[in-house]
Amino acid sequence: YPLVDAAMHQINQTGYMHNRLRMVVASFLVKDLGIHWQWGERYFAEKLIDFDLAANNGGWQWASSSGCDAQPYFRIFNPVSQSEKFDPQAKFIRRYLPELAGLPDAAIHAPWLAREMELISAGVELGKTYPRPVVDHAVAREQTLLRYAVVKKPGKTPASGNKAAD
Repeated sequence: YPLVDAAMHQINQTGYMHNRLRMVVASFLVKDLGIHWQWGERYFAEKLIDFDLAANNGGWQWASSSGCDAQPYFRIFNPVSQSEKFDPQAKFIRRYLPELAGLPDAAIHAPWLAREMELISAGVELGKTYPRPVVDHAVAREQTLLRYAVVKKPGKTPASGNKAAD
């Protein structure tokens, strides 16, 4: 997912990542990939130049819906819609992922959905110059809702229709 990839390039190159990106990346790691939040917390602790133990630890717990002031378990950030909403011209992605810079604005947020001619014109070959998605966000979201549903109160149903984070 270009937004997640670009954010990781940013933290690795500069030691900084904007808070919105921290939330998207944390949600992707924990909820799309199902990786324990402490892996991300440790990595960010090593990389961030503005590292703060309480903020970093609390942020990762919040994103994983496990902290004392956690987001609802059904809030799962969609990295494509977050990218389209907060950076429609994909300036951030173009800066940190120059291999995608030639794609049109409408295609750069999800290159695997681009038309073949758009990919060819931009010199993008999925699986070679840029990877295919490691996970399908919609499928991962449903699997996450099922994983988290085991802790809900009896009689409650998962809010799988909640699009607040999209």
